[in-house]
Amino acid sequence: MELNKMSDFIKSKTAIFIIVILFVIAIIISSFSLGVSVGYRKARFSYAWGENYHKNFGGPRGGFLMSFTKDFMGGDFIEAHGAFGLIIAISDSELVIKGKDNVEKIITINEKTDIRRFHDAITIKDLVPDEHIVVIGNPNDQGKIDAKFIRVMPATPNLPMPFQLKIK
Repeated sequence: MELNKMSDFIKSKTAIFIIVILFVIAIIISSFSLGVSVGYRKARFSYAWGENYHKNFGGPRGGFLMSFTKDFMGGDFIEAHGAFGLIIAISDSELVIKGKDNVEKIITINEKTDIRRFHDAITIKDLVPDEHIVVIGNPNDQGKIDAKFIRVMPATPNLPMPFQLKIK
């Protein structure tokens, strides 16, 4: 008899409504948790990068008294999982690249790092300064990016604009 009541309840619209509501709540909580996790990783990398700036480059970007509102609003977070920029220095296992806003980033390379120029696999010895690269990797606790994949971008020729206005 109670089994019939339970079966009737499971088939009722109320039970379906409760299940749907629980599912929606689970999705909302999951997406919030994912956002918190991503934000935490970005903040942790930016913090580690700032803490290790003296070791890596010799001084904080923008001086010691940076704008509080810029930091508070999140405008000064650094891309932690990748970089795009111009190679300015190369060592046996690290690259220094100049990214957007002239921010230097140190990229660490190991034997598992896949480096590509077009479809060809290359090594760190094949890289030269002034090449543009795209790096995908993971942040580490020293404020560096551990590269998993590096793509060398083709050089862009300095072509003139199709037409240029000549102002006299």
